[in-house]
Amino acid sequence: MQTKLTLWKNIPLTFLIAILQTVISLIPGVLFLKNSSHGALILNYMILYLLLSDFFQLVGKNTYKKGRSMPIAIYGLKLIISAVLIYLIIRQTAIQFGIILLAYELFQMMIFSKQFYYVDSLFYSFTNAFFKGIVFNQLLTISYPFDYYFELIKPFIFSFLIVLFLTIFTQGMYSYLSRQPVFLILGVLSLIGIYYLVIQHYTSHQLETWKLVSFIVVTLLSLFLFMKTKKAKKKEFILNLFTLASLVIYYFQ
Repeated sequence: MQTKLTLWKNIPLTFLIAILQTVISLIPGVLFLKNSSHGALILNYMILYLLLSDFFQLVGKNTYKKGRSMPIAIYGLKLIISAVLIYLIIRQTAIQFGIILLAYELFQMMIFSKQFYYVDSLFYSFTNAFFKGIVFNQLLTISYPFDYYFELIKPFIFSFLIVLFLTIFTQGMYSYLSRQPVFLILGVLSLIGIYYLVIQHYTSHQLETWKLVSFIVVTLLSLFLFMKTKKAKKKEFILNLFTLASLVIYYFQ
């Protein structure tokens, strides 16, 4: 009974974290919408699709941590709603967009299965960061006729790294195989990588001084709140706030 009450109490915070993760996945692309002829047309559908996906991922990772799987009926309902939203996105763009989102559905399906311990793997870390840091932003910014060039990835390297940091740190919170120390070390290394990129951009005059100072302040404040908080869900909330604030600082023009 106590477990059920805790679960219900966590739903509002879980939904709030899902909203933050959805915004994190799209905010760099939204700031670049002026370069896209179709981004604004699919933005509402993308928000709904990612909000649904992020909420179910959080629930799925929570059940994974406890060694259980999500009920098939509930997951089936999620798939139906996702299929409708993907169809609406394809109608506004091209079939390639649908193929990419179907690949993301396959990625989520592996999360919901406890058979492969996917949430405890580095493959999950990099795949999640690739989709949320690069792919979804490019879906909003790529223009008709949807010709793709490798150069289009460059603006989203920072978002990839910051989402990778967020993913790795939260993996430790949901680890079924008790790999918390490993993910803690990898999370610190990924944060060092982020600072290396930020300082490199600053020294090459690609980043303003106020952005560097703001990023340092946000990091220190988030670290203080993270260390002071004891509950895992609140720690995850703080990590998501730090990620969102970092993205806004970096991509604000």
